[in-house]
Amino acid sequence: MMRRIIVSIAIAAALVGCARSTSMSATSEKTVLRVENQGFDDMNIFVLPEGSTRIRLGLATGKSNVHFTLPQTVVPRGVRPLRFVAAPIATPRGDVSDEILVTPGDTVVLIIPPI
Repeated sequence: MMRRIIVSIAIAAALVGCARSTSMSATSEKTVLRVENQGFDDMNIFVLPEGSTRIRLGLATGKSNVHFTLPQTVVPRGVRPLRFVAAPIATPRGDVSDEILVTPGDTVVLIIPPI
């Protein structure tokens, strides 16, 4: 099952829409974060699982799109609340998305708007 969720890091997260596909079983589904970095700054991307420390997923260079597969430990089964962080390189803090519910097989889209 695939669901597409769009999260904007600007000020608030936005749940835009979803589409489901029934072709994959729940055990083999990958949960993906697609980051659309519309700004010029390179950003470190993190996921914040509820009740855990942040996990670095990788780098989203400026003016690019990149895909990260979320670790199965982050979304093992069922619905999990997650937050995402986009932090400019060499800074410890960044903007944090609102909490969204993510299930295995979802594709979450994180849009980093230009400043």
